[in-house]
Amino acid sequence: MLRQVAIVYKDDERSAALADQASSILGAEGLDIWVECSGQSDRERPPLDFHPDLVISLGGDGTLLYAARAWGLTGIPLFGVNLGHLGFLAETEPDQFGSLLKSILDGNYRVEKRLALEVAVERDGEIVADTLALNEAVVNKGALSRIITLHISVKDFGQWHFRADGVIIATPTGSTAYNLSAGGPVVYPTLPAIILTPICPFTLTSRPLILPASCPVEMVVDSHDQDIHLTADGQISIPLKPGDRIITKTHRTSISLVVNPRRNFIDILRQKLNWA
Repeated sequence: MLRQVAIVYKDDERSAALADQASSILGAEGLDIWVECSGQSDRERPPLDFHPDLVISLGGDGTLLYAARAWGLTGIPLFGVNLGHLGFLAETEPDQFGSLLKSILDGNYRVEKRLALEVAVERDGEIVADTLALNEAVVNKGALSRIITLHISVKDFGQWHFRADGVIIATPTGSTAYNLSAGGPVVYPTLPAIILTPICPFTLTSRPLILPASCPVEMVVDSHDQDIHLTADGQISIPLKPGDRIITKTHRTSISLVVNPRRNFIDILRQKLNWA
């Protein structure tokens, strides 16, 4: 039974209006509500005694990725409503929101566990940055940088190096995001796997790999005097230096997503990618 619900909405009029509507519905049911805008830099923290049973994300996939970093590792189910463009994560459309919210209030909903990545940057033997990624972690060069060299090591798999514009380490959930645009494979979102996809590799034989989720991926930057960054989910950017070691592994905690029971992953691909 739901007692407390957090609502995270995108900073636009349509999302804000739906957040007001959701607040009215949930408030009428006697639930305790916390509402926040994902675009606010001075994000206020909820009260210490606020522990939501559900987080509703109103916006695009970016809003849900923001909500996943803020709340996802607590195990709280995330319910995404798509008011953006494609919406692979926030798969529920606004016209279905009312009926699905009623089903959730009645306790009739389904949750999928999604793998997340724990990404850390080690410099001179110390961890200088770490973050969470639900879609992908990307190491790539700046606009004016030359091609970069990366040394990659995968536990129980081997070591190699290649030159490219960068590399994407994606989760199955993120396989339909940047990974797909870079020529990587579409992977069913609940599979325990990690996808490693080079970005514009200098050698055509450098192809995407699907690895077991149990295999941590380590990369060392071997390019000097270049603008190179690590980006998580397109929202967190960490500048890198030569010799930095990027350690990526599956997080011990999965992200729980409320999924639309009226369609499956193939239905989403048909709709979003115009599959026949």
